[in-house]
Amino acid sequence: MTHPRTAAMALVMTALLAVPLSSASAHRYHGDPLFWPFAAAAAVVGGAVAIASAPFAAIAGPPAYYYPSPRPYYPPPAYYAPPPGYYAPGYYYGR
Repeated sequence: MTHPRTAAMALVMTALLAVPLSSASAHRYHGDPLFWPFAAAAAVVGGAVAIASAPFAAIAGPPAYYYPSPRPYYPPPAYYAPPPGYYAPGYYYGR
């Protein structure tokens, strides 16, 4: 009966492959030195694009707002009167 052993071995190998070999924390990781030229190039290109597109952004004006949400189709909630024994403060009615 090699089929159950094969299945068990496949399960063990799958579990071993699924276990991470390093921690997932990226705390204080700034990339390898091989990555730095690409990061610098991305910063230069991003800055140049921001400067080059600034006049177009100034002419275009603010972005359009979304339309207001449609009115609901359900009736408004019923008015609940204050509980008995409740008296509103006098400053609510201009006293």
